Amino acid sequence: MKKRILSVLLVAAMAVGMLAGCGKSSSSEEASEGSTEGTKEESSGGTFVVPINATSITSLTPYSIYGSDDGQMAAAPCFDPLYIVTKDETRWYLADSIEPTSDDGCHYQLKLKEGVKWHDGEEFNADDVVYTINMLLDPSNSGAPNESVCYDGKTISAEKVDDLTVDFTLQEPFSGFLSELGRIRIIPEHVFGGETCVKDMTDELSKCIGTGPFKFVEYNEGESIVYERNDDYYREPAKLDQVIIKLMPDLSAQEAALQNGEISMMRVTSQTKLDKYKEDSNYTVYTIPEGRLNYLAFNYQTEIMKNDDARKAICLALNADEIVKGAYGSEELAIPAKNFCSPQNLYFNDEMTGYQQNLEEAKALAEKSGLTDTTLHYIYFTQRPNMKETAQIVQRQLEKIGVKVEIEGYDNGEFFGHLFAAWISGETVEDTSWDIASNGMDSLNADPATKMTSWKGELIQNGFYMSDATKELWEKAAQSLDETEREELYKELQVQMNEDYPFYPMANTNYVIVARKEFKGLDTVPNYPIFEDYTTISMEQ
Repeated sequence: MKKRILSVLLVAAMAVGMLAGCGKSSSSEEASEGSTEGTKEESSGGTFVVPINATSITSLTPYSIYGSDDGQMAAAPCFDPLYIVTKDETRWYLADSIEPTSDDGCHYQLKLKEGVKWHDGEEFNADDVVYTINMLLDPSNSGAPNESVCYDGKTISAEKVDDLTVDFTLQEPFSGFLSELGRIRIIPEHVFGGETCVKDMTDELSKCIGTGPFKFVEYNEGESIVYERNDDYYREPAKLDQVIIKLMPDLSAQEAALQNGEISMMRVTSQTKLDKYKEDSNYTVYTIPEGRLNYLAFNYQTEIMKNDDARKAICLALNADEIVKGAYGSEELAIPAKNFCSPQNLYFNDEMTGYQQNLEEAKALAEKSGLTDTTLHYIYFTQRPNMKETAQIVQRQLEKIGVKVEIEGYDNGEFFGHLFAAWISGETVEDTSWDIASNGMDSLNADPATKMTSWKGELIQNGFYMSDATKELWEKAAQSLDETEREELYKELQVQMNEDYPFYPMANTNYVIVARKEFKGLDTVPNYPIFEDYTTISMEQ
């Protein structure tokens, strides 16, 4: 009998799972029987303060956060997902299991944990899951159905069977469904009265009622979100008394705040700072693979980037090892990338070597394509770490084959308005003001099928190049339900995409955390966005 992809995604569910890395059984019975009193006696208390690189929060209730790292970090203490699929295991939260109910890859049944309550005391049940799916499907919230419930333009549907059971139906097989569904953070139907258009329901969104290990206390506009421990949590209650999300986009301010004890941790992105804190006994350094691909994009709307030889010339002129060493400092902060996947993805093709620098061939192709007769305009996102340094190194490397590059940095709105001009408005917009750009793409889900919406699509292909052969492989891999076949297809796809020369994979980054030494357990669940499970973090008084 053929193995089904479900077995590889939910292997921990079919066996005896680990509940969020805490050494507990994944069954809801054991999770709900823990003694709250015993846990309180063991609790170390304390307040853990996490900075995020944002100046404001659009909504305290996370109705649309799946493209925002900061948004997910802000919501994590208060709102639990259904489950989280990684390359190595599945960690169960609000759900106990999900299984196929047919052989067509389009029907699944989700079982929820019993005894879960919202922070206002109401029972959590299947109505909340169905409501959340319908809310994400409602285009009035963000202009289109959320990508978590709409795959390649085809939506899913959810139907309540009983209080702890939900049936899901897909329009066609999509192997990334299981991974994508699990990370959705459920919001309460009763708070919103069943209304699926929530974006303007300011009062209801500000209540911030979740099911997570911490309950909302207050939001200080532009400054912080304060959470307190939920002693009625359905799993083992947290050890900390409070978690505070600090809105602090200035990295220099973060460092000063860490040193004076105002915040508990921060991210470091330079080798100099990493070495500094590694040598300081007052801090502990944690390294978590971010699952992010930083890449050099080619604007397929400009004539020079439509030339296959021009794109190939750039890919053969660059050296990812030198980019990582020069822009990041060492492989402690990033490793050279090989293709559109990260090592945290299922079916990562670790046999690939990626593009290999060949300056002689690159120079010949640059002259043949006309690259040497033009000046390339390179744009980068100023608020993303290591991007300015990356641009400068790319500029120097392309000089070696006679290609001139001018560099320009943009802030958030301007940068993405240029980079994604071909599709960001829902219609094709021409923007030939730039030729190449450095950007990052996350791998929040283990299944590479979830990247399909990032690389494939009619509008997207008006800005980024993709061959017919690559598009065909995307379709086959995303719809295959056979494990062996899927692995073969995705490994082939990683090779095929490199043969298109649609972009240059530069770095797979690590999220390196410096924390005050009294805080422990920050890497017990090494996933990104960081601190998936706040119950693992403690503070030594």
